[in-house]
Amino acid sequence: MERFCKYCNEIFNPRRKNHIYCCSSCKTLASYKRNQYKYVSGHYQKNEIVPSEKINDSLIEQKNITASIPKVANDKNRVNFNSVANSVIGNLAADSLSYGLKKAFAPNSIPATKEDILALQKDINQLKLLLKVRTH
Repeated sequence: MERFCKYCNEIFNPRRKNHIYCCSSCKTLASYKRNQYKYVSGHYQKNEIVPSEKINDSLIEQKNITASIPKVANDKNRVNFNSVANSVIGNLAADSLSYGLKKAFAPNSIPATKEDILALQKDINQLKLLLKVRTH
């Protein structure tokens, strides 16, 4: 039973009786059209109608934010190295603690290291030697 695609009007064979679009792209494009999306440089963007009250409010907020930016920038021009050092130490402690807990309680979730791979190669070579000895 052939049908016409509701979006592109091409004839197609539906896989189910409730299919109305020939492919997923027609289905998506129909959704964009239905929900008033517009194409903007490589992607679709929701075309929102903003009431004039919201525009005025957002302009006032932008003016307030831009007026306060220079004050903040002048007050905090310098980097506080103690806080950076504390942050680095905290991250290292958290990472090492989580790695230690993973190694103790879930060792299979840790990625293999080069040492692990070399140990596996050594074990495989030993098994090969044992098999050669048994077959001779």
